[in-house]
Amino acid sequence: MKVHSAAVSLLLLLLVLAAGSAQAVEPGAAGIEQDRMDLFVASQRLLEEAQRPPRMKVGMVLSTLGADSEVSMGVRVESALGDQAQVSVVTETIYLRAENTLAGFLSLKFVPFPHLPVPIYIGAGAGYADGFRYQAFVGVDLTKYFFAEARYINLPGGIGDRGLYLAAGFQLTF
Repeated sequence: MKVHSAAVSLLLLLLVLAAGSAQAVEPGAAGIEQDRMDLFVASQRLLEEAQRPPRMKVGMVLSTLGADSEVSMGVRVESALGDQAQVSVVTETIYLRAENTLAGFLSLKFVPFPHLPVPIYIGAGAGYADGFRYQAFVGVDLTKYFFAEARYINLPGGIGDRGLYLAAGFQLTF
């Protein structure tokens, strides 16, 4: 009986020692330093920020708007409304070289399917180009930095003298 109780006591002692070594240890003791954990959390935050849609886009636009559909240059600023960036306000100012004047438009842009690899958008707005005008457009963000659009503006001229104009541009996102 003494051998049996000694064996049970020894077995319990081994279990207690084994359980003590299997307990959770502090991050530094397990080989994972606090600096590494902070770096991991920071990289997660950077990834979330990179995947978040941009709030503002600023860029240059080239358009066939103008006499004889010449290529005119302008600037464009786009500001997102809301967190999802599906609706934005777009302001554009284009210098019409042949007319020696400026054309400007204020528009709303809607991206119905923002998660497509190449997002397509539609929009409409009003502005001034040789009088007050309206425009409707459809476009595509070719990359994060380049876009292309087809626009209808109630202005005489354009492709086939139908008021259809093309535009393309470069934009920086913020």
